[in-house]
Amino acid sequence: MAATEDPQVSDSPNFSSRLNQSAADLAGWSFDHRWWVVFFALALAAGSFALASRAQIDSSYEAYFDPQDPAYLAYETFRADFGSDEVSYILYEAPDAEFGPWNHRIMRQVVDLTETLEDEVPFVYEVQSLANAELMLGGENGIEIRKIQDHFPQSQEELLELRTRYLAKPMMVGGILSADAQYAAIVIEMDRTSTDPLEEIRLDPDGGDGIDNLYPQVTANAIDEILNRPEYSEITFYHSGDVPLNAIYNQVISDESAFLDAVTALVIALILLIFFRSSVGVLAPVLVVQMSVLATVAFVVLVGWQLDLSFGSVPTLLTAIGIAHSVHILSEFRRSFLQIGDRRAALVQTLYLVGAPCMLTSLTTAVGFAAMSLVPIKSIAHMGTYSAFGSLMAFVLSVTVLMALLSFGRRTPRYDSTRSRPRSAATARAMEKFLNATHQFVVRRRIETLIVSAGILAFSVFGISLVVVDANWLNDFSDSIPLKADTLRIDEEMGGLTNLILLFDGGEPGSVKEPAVMKEIDRIQTWANGEDLVRKSYAITDIIKDLNQTFHADDPEFYKIPDSRDLIAQYLILYESAGGDEAEEYVSSDYQRARLELRLRLDMTSETALLAAGIDEEIARNPLVASTLEITGIGALWLKLVDYIVLSQVQGFAIAFSVIAVLMCLLLGSVKTGLISMIPNLIPACLTLGVMGWLEIPLDYSKVSIAAVAMGIAVDDTIHLVLRFRHEFNLCGRYVEAFRSALLDVGRALIITSIALVAGFQVLLLSVLDSQATQGLLLSTTIVTALVADFLLMPALILTFKPFGPERPRGERHVAGTQST
Repeated sequence: MAATEDPQVSDSPNFSSRLNQSAADLAGWSFDHRWWVVFFALALAAGSFALASRAQIDSSYEAYFDPQDPAYLAYETFRADFGSDEVSYILYEAPDAEFGPWNHRIMRQVVDLTETLEDEVPFVYEVQSLANAELMLGGENGIEIRKIQDHFPQSQEELLELRTRYLAKPMMVGGILSADAQYAAIVIEMDRTSTDPLEEIRLDPDGGDGIDNLYPQVTANAIDEILNRPEYSEITFYHSGDVPLNAIYNQVISDESAFLDAVTALVIALILLIFFRSSVGVLAPVLVVQMSVLATVAFVVLVGWQLDLSFGSVPTLLTAIGIAHSVHILSEFRRSFLQIGDRRAALVQTLYLVGAPCMLTSLTTAVGFAAMSLVPIKSIAHMGTYSAFGSLMAFVLSVTVLMALLSFGRRTPRYDSTRSRPRSAATARAMEKFLNATHQFVVRRRIETLIVSAGILAFSVFGISLVVVDANWLNDFSDSIPLKADTLRIDEEMGGLTNLILLFDGGEPGSVKEPAVMKEIDRIQTWANGEDLVRKSYAITDIIKDLNQTFHADDPEFYKIPDSRDLIAQYLILYESAGGDEAEEYVSSDYQRARLELRLRLDMTSETALLAAGIDEEIARNPLVASTLEITGIGALWLKLVDYIVLSQVQGFAIAFSVIAVLMCLLLGSVKTGLISMIPNLIPACLTLGVMGWLEIPLDYSKVSIAAVAMGIAVDDTIHLVLRFRHEFNLCGRYVEAFRSALLDVGRALIITSIALVAGFQVLLLSVLDSQATQGLLLSTTIVTALVADFLLMPALILTFKPFGPERPRGERHVAGTQST
């Protein structure tokens, strides 16, 4: 093939040069086989769409844990004994009715509502309310278990007498009845979980796998539809719990991801239109990044994963990152097309100059993501893997599909290289003026720049020391979501919506009936009830003590565990023969294990950690003798998640920094140059974490990947600028001149890319999830900081340490080879 009209003076024939030439060859191939590339793109899009349409959503807490994780295995053991712990919790009041929930008419409606929920809501195991709550009464022949729905009071007075009896039962108050009797609750227990196999959670076996046919969506929708029926209009409901929470997450992931992706594409398209003013310059990049997102979802399906809680911001992230390749390619192509005057040659020269940097930025970004695939948090590990795939796919499509699309059009430019392009001349002059000013500032203020940068780094490191690892799942939601207000109301008026399960094991079947085991459970329960975080607790001991009191004429002195195993066993036999069945919720079928459920006030996970530590201290002071205890349940999984967050942040950042540093050293052919290039990339990542510390933004599961991802993104600008800096230095042999040429060549593209990235991440502010909005703000801070560091700190370091070697006499050119087409 013929050489270009303007052969390139290149770097020495090293690894970097070979990459440049390979990229140039790829550009020529894409031009010559553009119809094959287009066919490949269409086939890829069709296949990706077919796979992506089968994507499933997993919004459960279990999505964070590997099935073989010891903490998760312990939780699964608990569920094997006690079933699903997913519930819907409905707090209600009747403010306009006399006696509120205890109004005779309202109670009749609650009885009807309880039966309707049991009959019409799919995947329900049991519905508990005042209508069917067990009230134990003593009688001549033993005990009687009364339920309002079976013996409905004939008058308002009779119902109020029952209210007095219910309020006297400790197990009732704070669970399904508030202490002032103004609020009551309905607890709907499920026989499914969000992680059950797909065939078990379909409402209609032949209805497909859309979320509107799957648990928990169908369950939450059915409950809300029933609560909104006119026959219950006198009752005010507040609905929360696992089922509506997971359903909301599903809806957000299903609807908002597509919406935010579309808005991001629109915003970036407008930015591209402003700077490139051509339809191809707008539509081609947007098409490439959307194909990347679609291929990423297809990859998730192909490897058998689900779209989990970490997926929400990924489409926006990939769209914003993927557009960077397009901006660099478009900027260089436009300049080369005007200079060379031939479309094919311009495409070849474009990838010769920016192909290798684009590939390496993709690798470093992928490394930033992939570092998270090694952490023990399952959803974060999955996110790291498929995001790394998506960033690499964006590169592949940019250097093939985008190049093929750019091949269509006039073979020669409409304007020659001696004329300014209309409409963009003013923008170009303003950009050039700014870049020249930046160059002059760095050259004149090099030492001051280094000193200020060191100060910012110190400020950031101190801020990092203030970062607190903590979480509260309710903080994910913005105030615009009604579920958040309902949850806060429930937490204020009734027992907490989060739990901590203490699992006692007596060592052998039937051992839970031993008074020694019962008293140990009761002792820990009494201690826990004295803690401020604990709103309510439930255990088999509550039923045994209630039975003991009932058999002694309701004398409060007998609300305690009997000293005889035989008596406990007799109580349980009489309880079951009277129709009682609540006890089975708190013991395993063989009576070897029993659970103590602590319902906790909504608070940060650190408070739960203090409670768990307090339990350990209490046991250390007064050891258990007749039983062993293990902390499990959703609350325990949250505690384990906090430990993983600390490990993930340190491990992810260390891996990302180390691998990227090695890549930079290999790319630049020098350990010194590679390490110098990493210094400016420390500041964006450290500043992001430092800002979190100074602003008291907790590091939780939604921000665990911030540092590693920030490192992967920040290094992108560095690669483009340093490679062009070295290229220009090899041409002229003078650092100051090389810096000015490099900045004028790639600076415009870096600014446009940064604007596009910031705008893309700012779209996350539209999310109804505050966690995503915060992530968008933090990553935007990273982008701006990275650009400033690359424009100021990076050249200051290079001008100071001169890593490319000694300067050559002015006018001496270093020629090592030419670029071929």
